[in-house]
Amino acid sequence: MNRILQTLKILTIYFDTCCYVRPQDDQTQPEIEKETLAISNIVNICRIAGYSIIGSSAVETEIKADPNVLSRERSLDFFDWVINGYFVLTAADFQRAGEFMTRGLRAKDSLHLAAAEAVGADFLITVDKKFERIAAKNNMSSVKVINPVDF
Repeated sequence: MNRILQTLKILTIYFDTCCYVRPQDDQTQPEIEKETLAISNIVNICRIAGYSIIGSSAVETEIKADPNVLSRERSLDFFDWVINGYFVLTAADFQRAGEFMTRGLRAKDSLHLAAAEAVGADFLITVDKKFERIAAKNNMSSVKVINPVDF
């Protein structure tokens, strides 16, 4: 029994901003609908299994910049409902994000990967295929960047 308990791992998940915004997107598009459902399923699994979903100041700042008031409020409500931990990026995280940028990631994606790495996330969930592809190609971090459907 003790050996079994030692092998159990509590996963830590980090969603980038697009996951919190995805439910506001056009759900008549099959790929968007599938990703939205996958995000919802991940949240439910995490709640049942006791896994952590960590949010960050980078996500919150991006959501708050949405000029569409209704979309912004819905995304913030979803963000608040989903996360069970919150991380504020430090100067060291911005420096790490700069390293990711030199390896091909965009600024916002770099901040998310730096935050996910700082909180010890196992997975960074994104619907951004370019982010996923660049992170995988360059083997940038121990954090696995993955689409919610593939997760």
